[in-house]
Amino acid sequence: MKKQIENILNALKNDDNYRILKQFLDSKDLQDSNGKILNLSSNDYLNLSSNKLLKQEFLDSIDSKDLYFSSSSSRILNNDFSIFERLESFLASKFENKDALVFNSGYHLNISCLQALVTLQNTIFLCDKFAHASIIDGLKLGRANFKRYAHNDINDLQNLLESHATKHDNIVILSEELFSMDGDFAPLQDLINLKNEYQKRGKNVLLYIDCAHSVGAVGRDGLGLAQDLGLAKDIDFLIFTFGKAINSIGACVICDRIYKVFFINKARGFIFSTALPPINVAYTLFIFKKILNMRSERKKLSEISNFFREKFGEIFLDSKGEFIESNLPLLDSKSDFLESKITLKGDAHIISLILGENKKALNLSKILLNHGIFAPAIKEPSVPRNTARLRISLHCDIRREQILKLLEILKDSRF
Repeated sequence: MKKQIENILNALKNDDNYRILKQFLDSKDLQDSNGKILNLSSNDYLNLSSNKLLKQEFLDSIDSKDLYFSSSSSRILNNDFSIFERLESFLASKFENKDALVFNSGYHLNISCLQALVTLQNTIFLCDKFAHASIIDGLKLGRANFKRYAHNDINDLQNLLESHATKHDNIVILSEELFSMDGDFAPLQDLINLKNEYQKRGKNVLLYIDCAHSVGAVGRDGLGLAQDLGLAKDIDFLIFTFGKAINSIGACVICDRIYKVFFINKARGFIFSTALPPINVAYTLFIFKKILNMRSERKKLSEISNFFREKFGEIFLDSKGEFIESNLPLLDSKSDFLESKITLKGDAHIISLILGENKKALNLSKILLNHGIFAPAIKEPSVPRNTARLRISLHCDIRREQILKLLEILKDSRF
């Protein structure tokens, strides 16, 4: 077995697809042996991990009944700590006629809820091709009948609906609200329109939307794009995770009461997992109450994201939005450019510079690190083969001069 594993690892190394763990000391400005490094890898979009006053306020205010560092069992087996219900009630109160159920992580939630939904007879799942691995894993582990439609392609999704609507009692459409790797938003209104159209035909169509990268960071109150646009009532399952902009741990599903009760009884991951420590759940509730009013932080995040795209366009793109060959990073020839098909993607605070080859992404990441900027290379299986990229994850406290420095390094990079 060890020999087989060695062969697998060597193959990953040869394909520039080998992963290692990196140790840093902080989230906003990482620290290594050479000093501070600007961190463009974290999902801490509001930079809450650097807010020492906020942490101290929580520690000073925590109720003794929530001061437990382990729940010691699943919520079903032992008496449920009240903090779970308080968090769920608070989140549910922000949505019309919805309830909430907390899980240990976004991955834990998706594989648990989807494996439960798969047990419903004659159900098919139609999933965006770029949906998170936890969604795909939940479907595969549950042996679901599922099809994948081209990313954000409503026409492709409609073709699948036409093909399968008459054959199934239930159709579940799955997408992310803000995609973690391409940084673009799902066409929520179009998805809802499709759902409503087929429901008028007597079909039971449900929407399952993962808001991991938008909760906290998007919307007037930080409750995601769907809620901000008044569309949340039309989405059957909204998935919030707490480990990114919320800067905590865990996740929850916002759904109708009947689905919550169903998951309590049928989601094996929920039933058979020790619940989160109450102190962490208390911190999540504390942060959510603060997040609602962090509008200036969300405004700064939006502004720095727009500034990046604006300045990137001024340096690298012509009036038609096409790359200026002479200004392109990484490239020494026109043929190299044509082969690489470099593209920039991202509608919000996640920006991807897609380079193609693993080696190009790794080398550019190393160049940036040598200049004090950590922007990780993202490779297969996180993204499709031959779409390796730098994923630039912005936060609200990044300064404009830091963005300009990054872009100048990109412009001057050649290998």
